[in-house]
Amino acid sequence: MKKEDIELLAPAGSFDALKTAVQNGANAIYLGGQKFGARAFAHNFDYEALKQAVNYCHLRNVKLYVTVNTLYTNQQIEDIISYIQYLYEINVDALIIQDMGLFHLIKNNFPDIEIHMSTQASVRNLEGVKYFEEQQVDRVVLAREMSIKEISEICHNCDIDIEVFVHGALCMSYSGQCLMSSMIAKRSGNKGECGQSCRLPYQLKEDNKIVSLHDRYLLSPKDLCSIENVPQLIEAGIKSFKVEGRMKRPEYVGEVIKAYRKAIDTYFLKQKNSVETDILNMKKVFNRGFTKGFLFNNSLELAKKIPGNQGVKIGKMVEYSPKKKLLQILLEEELYQGDRIYFPKDDFTRTITKLYKKGKLVNHGKKGDLVTIELDTHLKMQDVFRVVDSRIVSQTEQFLKQEHVKLPVQMSLGGVIHSPITLTLTYKKEKVTVKSDAIIEEAYKTPLSKERILEQLSKLGNTTFTLDIIRIHFPENGTFPIKELNNLRREAISKLETALGDKTRERKDIHLHKYQSKKHALKGIVLQVNNLCQLEDIDLSEVKEVFVPFYQYKGQNDKYVPYVPFLYDENQFKEFLNSDYYHLCNKIQVNDFGALHQIKDKEIVLGYHMNVNNNLTAIEFNQSFVVPYELSKKDIQDYCIDKEIYFTGYSQIKNMNMKHCIISDYHFSKKVKNCQMCKKHHYSLIDRKSKEFKIITDNYCNNYIIHSHRFYFDQIQTLNVDYLLLNFIDESHDEIERIIDDFKSIIHGNKSIEKRKYDTFLGYFSD
Repeated sequence: MKKEDIELLAPAGSFDALKTAVQNGANAIYLGGQKFGARAFAHNFDYEALKQAVNYCHLRNVKLYVTVNTLYTNQQIEDIISYIQYLYEINVDALIIQDMGLFHLIKNNFPDIEIHMSTQASVRNLEGVKYFEEQQVDRVVLAREMSIKEISEICHNCDIDIEVFVHGALCMSYSGQCLMSSMIAKRSGNKGECGQSCRLPYQLKEDNKIVSLHDRYLLSPKDLCSIENVPQLIEAGIKSFKVEGRMKRPEYVGEVIKAYRKAIDTYFLKQKNSVETDILNMKKVFNRGFTKGFLFNNSLELAKKIPGNQGVKIGKMVEYSPKKKLLQILLEEELYQGDRIYFPKDDFTRTITKLYKKGKLVNHGKKGDLVTIELDTHLKMQDVFRVVDSRIVSQTEQFLKQEHVKLPVQMSLGGVIHSPITLTLTYKKEKVTVKSDAIIEEAYKTPLSKERILEQLSKLGNTTFTLDIIRIHFPENGTFPIKELNNLRREAISKLETALGDKTRERKDIHLHKYQSKKHALKGIVLQVNNLCQLEDIDLSEVKEVFVPFYQYKGQNDKYVPYVPFLYDENQFKEFLNSDYYHLCNKIQVNDFGALHQIKDKEIVLGYHMNVNNNLTAIEFNQSFVVPYELSKKDIQDYCIDKEIYFTGYSQIKNMNMKHCIISDYHFSKKVKNCQMCKKHHYSLIDRKSKEFKIITDNYCNNYIIHSHRFYFDQIQTLNVDYLLLNFIDESHDEIERIIDDFKSIIHGNKSIEKRKYDTFLGYFSD
């Protein structure tokens, strides 16, 4: 692999962050507009800013990608098409998406724009990558739960670009599969509105006893940092090194991109790279604690004390005078006016506006100094941390005033006596020519020398160009006004900047077919169970079909249909595909693209994890599907597909699907496979409002955080679906039996009897 094969991809939540990334060596930028991006609360870019961003990047040979990776409903289709038309028109290089309906719309109508499949699609195996390769997706952003070994296997066995997160914030749940914020507060992470429920404190309950401290942030991971492992990442075959951070400040983007740029360049120079200083500088701009995450099988250590920026320790409190409102700090690092400091025990921050040493106002204090600051709040005695380094902020601001990206330009100047000067600038395949208004005159005294012409044309100053080659054809006895020569240079540079940066595509009109909503008559009840033993002695006579785990399916009952859960053992699934039991079934439910790719000869039901949220996606898949939990009644009624629609009327909703094991982490400070603690005890999380979220585990030690209330919808007659799905996770035999009987009664128009026995909620049906 060559250096030019590696892309360093930087985030930008503001124009200053974009500029900082470009000037520090990013090859590409990803950002979001003000709609349809997975970071709705970032500053983001309006239409004009998006165009400026594209021009700024393209002028400097940097690509620009726009996130359109949220889920959208039928009501939003026209808006999202209009948005993509604009992005296409302003010459965006690629769109980052997750919705398959949107993918095919872009592929069919805008074939010359790249499509990158977002990490929101949770692609975590080779089969999933092959699925998108066959669909002619240009790039796949892999799930952040993958190891370097798994990534390497994928990269060396596919012909599609692979993008991997190498630095920044992690999600505890698989991306695209977190419903925590959505179910608690209707702030959907899948729609860019995540309320970061994971960053709140939770207590761990074991059986009936609280076993963790109140201040533990059990769902809040440290940030990923793989700067020490850049060589392994390159050798794995990764195309794009992605840095997370569209919510971060410019100095964060600058320091991180600078560090990874250096690490990549050093590798190809075959030089040893020392990263200690780089890591410290990155901690200075944002520090939630660093982990290597799943990339290098480093247990996902959690930020047990602080979910946000904890900064870098700079000293400790010595004495506080309540009367004078003065705090003394013994410094272990330098401290400057303008720095922002943090007191973790009180979760309190303060910007240093006045700093005193021996009673005198000073600009900064050195290591070992006893300094005093004004503080009107009485705090606990504790260590002090810096969370904003004013020097780095100032350095970033000064850095941005200069152009650091320099493109080698060729110049050719020519002219004869009594004629204008022609100046041509060439950069790669782009060529511009300008002609002067003034003409070359015959010199009566001192002619204009080639040396002087070179001197003036070389004054490219704070532009993005540097002079590479120049050819001067100027009469030896000629003269020309220096002022006019400078004007000609400036005009040529401006014209080349425009030619390189301001390019547009011709607008394309899209005419959507107007689909009519299809009428679906309820055909009956369908069950889904977590374990076959739940069905023991259950009367299935009025049940149409039962989804059972594929690894337990042996054709025991004609009504049984195997399903592949979202998280599964790939080898176990391959064994099932090669077994006689697979050939027994006519239908199978799938919940990820890897499983979907491997099933060719069966009727398929797309599970709710596949996020069939709109008609474009439903029609494109052309498969039966389970309605996602984040759709409203109106969204469901608007479906216009002839395939069968399954609606989950009852379920304990999995708010999070996690590779990380909370239980093992608590007991062993790392994930220990098959520790069996979950078999010995019952576990749950308790939030600040005393709501309880049950933790369940599967055979592969994955964790699932169950919502505090059960979804129990008894207004079935108002929907437009084919089947009512009852999804059972760990319910007892008696519970299952009662709930089935209850929904039989509901279908016949009666009110629910069982619903009142549970803490229930209606999710997106409560409006």
